[in-house]
Amino acid sequence: MINVVQNLALVKERVVKAATAAGKAPEEITLVAVSKRASATAVQALVAAGHRDFGENRVQEGRNKITAISDENLRWHLIGRIQTNKIKYLPSFSLIHSLDRWELAEKMSSYALNKGMDFQCLLQVNVAADPAKAGILLNEVNDFIEGVSRLGGITLRGLMTITALDASVEQTREWFGTLAGRFAFLAQGSLPKNTEMKWLSMGMSGDFELAIAAGANMVRVGSAIFAGKDGQYA
Repeated sequence: MINVVQNLALVKERVVKAATAAGKAPEEITLVAVSKRASATAVQALVAAGHRDFGENRVQEGRNKITAISDENLRWHLIGRIQTNKIKYLPSFSLIHSLDRWELAEKMSSYALNKGMDFQCLLQVNVAADPAKAGILLNEVNDFIEGVSRLGGITLRGLMTITALDASVEQTREWFGTLAGRFAFLAQGSLPKNTEMKWLSMGMSGDFELAIAAGANMVRVGSAIFAGKDGQYA
């Protein structure tokens, strides 16, 4: 039996230690419990324990879980790649981490303007320049931000990245540091309308402490909370 509440508490302890070591207040770090492979029952256990931020990878599965749990106090994060035919379902999510290409930005903008709404997004950056990963390249970030600000219907709230799972600690630390540096530079500068650098979403179960050390203030943790030692999910 997987005790997800106990696992969450252990992860939170690690977040506190990492934040303190980095000279940050632990409450500055938002922990997104990535529930993409977990049951609604497991999520409800964490809700009962007071957790509020949950991440889903697939639009439809996420919407099903949102409907099943039906709690307006929760913040649902979409962290997976988005097919453009699923844009109509995106208003269910509080924050979209995976704005990763121009075609998607154009279509999201068109939908939002037509509906009189505004999508809250993070710009996904392929900081590793890994052809297997989604996201725009680091040298495209500034132009992409400018372009999105002109579209309308999208508010950019920060940056996100997913690094290679098989990378060394040194390489992962370097990638996190690079994106954190760009995030800090942008935050200190003059940003276009509908843009702010509030969230730097980096780090997953295997490397979230490295991400916090580098400057992340949002981490996405799934298996360390919801999975057992055998890899099965609650």
